[in-house]
Amino acid sequence: MIILFIHASNFEFNVKERAIESAEEPKISSLKVENTLVCFTTVEKGDDSEIVKLAVKNILDVLEKVKAESVVIYPYAHLSSNLAEPKVAIKILEELESSLNVKTFRAPFGWYKAFSISCYGHPLSELSRRIRKVEEVEKSEELKYCEKFGFPNSAEATFMKRAMIGYLRNTFKPIYEVENEEDVEEGVMSVIYKYVEGGRVLPCINENPRLLVIYGGVKELDLPKEFKDSKNSIRIWWIDNNRTYIDVNRLIYYIILDSVNKTQPPTLPDWLSPIHVRILPVKKDFLNYATNLAERLSAKGVRVDVDDLEDGLGNKIRRAGTEWIPYTVIIGEREVKTNSLTVKIRVRNEQRSMTEEELVREIKDEVMQRQNVPLLYSKRGKIIGSGRG
Repeated sequence: MIILFIHASNFEFNVKERAIESAEEPKISSLKVENTLVCFTTVEKGDDSEIVKLAVKNILDVLEKVKAESVVIYPYAHLSSNLAEPKVAIKILEELESSLNVKTFRAPFGWYKAFSISCYGHPLSELSRRIRKVEEVEKSEELKYCEKFGFPNSAEATFMKRAMIGYLRNTFKPIYEVENEEDVEEGVMSVIYKYVEGGRVLPCINENPRLLVIYGGVKELDLPKEFKDSKNSIRIWWIDNNRTYIDVNRLIYYIILDSVNKTQPPTLPDWLSPIHVRILPVKKDFLNYATNLAERLSAKGVRVDVDDLEDGLGNKIRRAGTEWIPYTVIIGEREVKTNSLTVKIRVRNEQRSMTEEELVREIKDEVMQRQNVPLLYSKRGKIIGSGRG
């Protein structure tokens, strides 16, 4: 929202004719008033009840400073090109009018109007303000877990964002999907990248751009609308103008912290894990066997890689643990001879002998997002994050 404030000694307007088909019916068709604060107001896409509260605070602040006797809300579409749709703008303007506990007049939206204005000309008689939400967030200790996965831009973080969008797609079951469109119709899902001004940029909780999923319609999710870490109160999802909004990165952060708090060792859901299975050949002699196994698992939809670094088994196991790999498969002489797999299952902190098919059935992934890192660990770039696992 953008507001141009004019402290006017005299202001008057007269409604002439409709400018748009969806113009609201005028409550007043003319007005003449003295010593008033005229608020030329542009409602933008994304403006909501929180913006209204901030606008009220700004209007009352200016009103108190200039000592005007009333407020005139005058819809004015010429301060921005990012306009809200008319029905939304009317709703926001009505809410703004009803929220001001002072003498207030509102010109009708969607009409051509003739107006005349006489500005007092003192230092505060002409002001403009952009009304926007700026969340103040602090870097908390828990953000180390987002940094572990390399947020915002690592391959792991990129995968998790795509998987979360897939999870939300399964949840909403939209009739179709678009990108970067906020004014979605009933049953439509949109993925948008929203740049925000102000606020400290931090991984997961306040990245820029913000990655949002918007669903046309009201959908109550089986998730808390907000949660807290040690420093911040963090909103995950909300409903506004008959649409459901979800902050993708914050939802990922919530799931990560929920795992840290509830499971030891912390384990992501299979669908959100960038790699399902890490294969650890005990020595180089078993690398071809491990690679062939990885290729077969990959063909069955398993996200898998092989730790082919020249390193000891203990270090390979610790590396997989640090990266929260759900299933770690050890390949040594016994496994090759018996055609079996020794599998460490992270969530249950247990080790079992399994067949290849049993391992595939063990993995529960309803999203099936495609793997985005190479099969061989040595082909990856620098591994992001090495915090406590």
